[in-house]
Amino acid sequence: MTRKVFKRPALRSRPRHRIRQLFNGWPWFVWMGAAIAVLVLLPGGLHRIRFHGIAERTYEYVSPLESGRLKTLFVSLGDPVYEGQLIGELDSESLATDLLMDQASLMKTRDKIQAIRYEAESLKLEEAKTIAELKTLEARQKRMDKLLDKNLILEQEFEDLRPQIAATKEVLEHYSPLIIQLGKRLEMAETDAARFSSADLEKLQAAQRRLVAANAGVVAEVLHQPGDVVETGDPVVRISNVFTSRVIAFMPEENIMNVVEDERCQIIASASRKRHHGRIISVTADIRKLPVFTGFNDQILRGRRIVIELDEGTTLMPGERVVVVPDVSVFEQWFGKSNET
Repeated sequence: MTRKVFKRPALRSRPRHRIRQLFNGWPWFVWMGAAIAVLVLLPGGLHRIRFHGIAERTYEYVSPLESGRLKTLFVSLGDPVYEGQLIGELDSESLATDLLMDQASLMKTRDKIQAIRYEAESLKLEEAKTIAELKTLEARQKRMDKLLDKNLILEQEFEDLRPQIAATKEVLEHYSPLIIQLGKRLEMAETDAARFSSADLEKLQAAQRRLVAANAGVVAEVLHQPGDVVETGDPVVRISNVFTSRVIAFMPEENIMNVVEDERCQIIASASRKRHHGRIISVTADIRKLPVFTGFNDQILRGRRIVIELDEGTTLMPGERVVVVPDVSVFEQWFGKSNET
């Protein structure tokens, strides 16, 4: 007797059922679309390799060369300044005292030069007298030698001239080193005196009294007001740069990408989404803890510091946040470069 096996007929799959299943899974599509939109809208887009950075801020501190009281200040917070602009002036009373002291020192050096010259001329005159005396003794010795041959003088008188001539020659030998030594002292004194003249000292005093901006920028902070006593090197005004051509980026410690100097890269501004190009000019060898803006907030992360120089003619606002990506296509970043056969 044969057993019959019952087979359930297969369910028919209709197209409208498949469409309904797709519509039932719409939350997954929404989440995936939102994730892709976030990746695309963030600076750096779909780039796999990205470094967050900031446009370099540079500051110049305007400080006096000498201590004094701040007399006037010609700038205030937020004022633009240009290179060489006069920022302020110090009271010249204390500097005038220093100028008088410097002038007195200069006069003392000049008097010293005159004294050395007089001493050198005196030595030369004495040397000339000694040379003349030696010549006279030697001529006398020759005459007495002839008289001694004729037995007209005693031999003792002739012998008495020898020690006189020897002593005169010994004295004459000491003049040259002394004159040379005085010449060196005179040269050093003249060199010191030639460094500054009265007019140079007055110009130096004027330069010490004036506070001048070395670079163009904007006054970011005023640290002293007129009437304050300012020490040497004490900052009076802090000036911030207006534009910059450098970017300071951060490569996280876990990133294994080897970044080398002179490598080309793209710099994407976080706010304007403008793309710029530049090259890496330095990479720190050690790993440090640095504050980094990761796209959402500031964090303290470990990594390496990268300095990028923008192409010529390209500038950014100091402090502007950017994203640095390699200057290669997104496809090459994800899948690598295709091997050419």
